[in-house]
Amino acid sequence: MDSALRQLVDFARYPLDEPDSQQLQNLVAECRADLEERALCALPGFVRPEVLVRMEAEIASVAGEAYRFDHARPAYDPDDNEWPPDHPRVAVHDCRYHQILNHQISNDSLLRQLYLCECLTEFVRQVLGYTTLFRSACPHLALTVHVGGPGDCNGWHYDSNDAVFSLLLSEADSGGNFEYVPYVRDGHNENYEALADIFARPQDLAARPPIRAGTLTLFKGNESIHRVTEIGAASKPRRIAVFSYDRAPNMVFSQGYIEQVRSLGQGVMT
Repeated sequence: MDSALRQLVDFARYPLDEPDSQQLQNLVAECRADLEERALCALPGFVRPEVLVRMEAEIASVAGEAYRFDHARPAYDPDDNEWPPDHPRVAVHDCRYHQILNHQISNDSLLRQLYLCECLTEFVRQVLGYTTLFRSACPHLALTVHVGGPGDCNGWHYDSNDAVFSLLLSEADSGGNFEYVPYVRDGHNENYEALADIFARPQDLAARPPIRAGTLTLFKGNESIHRVTEIGAASKPRRIAVFSYDRAPNMVFSQGYIEQVRSLGQGVMT
């Protein structure tokens, strides 16, 4: 393994570089159990603190080129069906944040090095129990960074791909909480009644796991509705890198989502 990569990750705690070790197999089993029970597993301190500082500096260097997303959207990608106006499928949720896209992140950046690590992809595959797993080939969204400033949020939604790994680079001082409800839907039932209840009573139904900077999180967001709450008015930014994978090679995000990305306005983050 590249010696530079060893400086990024706490391999003593998370020995992804030792695929046959009992320690790694125990970790895989623990993560699988967490995913099965709550659709989420978190690895705190995965990336070393000094590395986070350097990663944030990388992101700051392209901040002026970030894309601004600022409008309401439904939790689902558009389809060709007509839904009643009060249906949860067409309910819209405020989304405000800046997004740094895959093609804007340097090929030699620390984030890119981590995402391209084959042992990380293999670890994700084992945790998910898939026969195959591939990094997304989407030129826009394979590797991204969401940056939320005061007043920003990311409304209720499902993810389009099988699994998302996220690395929290920095926390907001107030607000900016990740909230979700595990396994609301499956391949046979969208469970719209439960979804409508979640939208109406998130304070009663949503989980709010404490996730700290440096934590790598694996999340089954394709089946679990989730959001990031509004960031406080005087807060520092919340920055989170998102690594996307899929069981099929050459995965790109839906055309509807791509069109949303292409319509984003480019501008300096405040």
